[in-house]
Amino acid sequence: MEPITTTALISGVVGYLTKNLKENKTFTDFTKDFTSATVNWIRPLFLKDDQPKEVLENLQQKPDSEARQKAAEAAIATHIEDNPTARQWLEEMYAEIQQKKQREKSDSKGSILIIDSERVNTGDLSATGDINQSFGDVPK
Repeated sequence: MEPITTTALISGVVGYLTKNLKENKTFTDFTKDFTSATVNWIRPLFLKDDQPKEVLENLQQKPDSEARQKAAEAAIATHIEDNPTARQWLEEMYAEIQQKKQREKSDSKGSILIIDSERVNTGDLSATGDINQSFGDVPK
């Protein structure tokens, strides 16, 4: 797997922030999925004394605005440029966002968890009509 560019990492994080803002969530809601070290890194980029900085205020007002998303991306990019070691926090955030997307994707398939059963099909199961007719009588 090829390494992910800093630009792609930043875009993924800002995209996730934008998604949260569109859902009327706060910046604090956005940070709940991340470690405290990561939150401590990103908070000062968007908040000052727990109040939104201009870049976050603008994004909150119009989260669909490409220009405002680019401004948020630029704030992160500038910080990474000045502090290259902070890229690790960006990578951590991006990885957590990707894991969350995977969990949401697998949950949306209507998965059912079966515990302590003797007869379990671990693959995909599909049937048309009455499932009992498709498979016949199942012994107990």
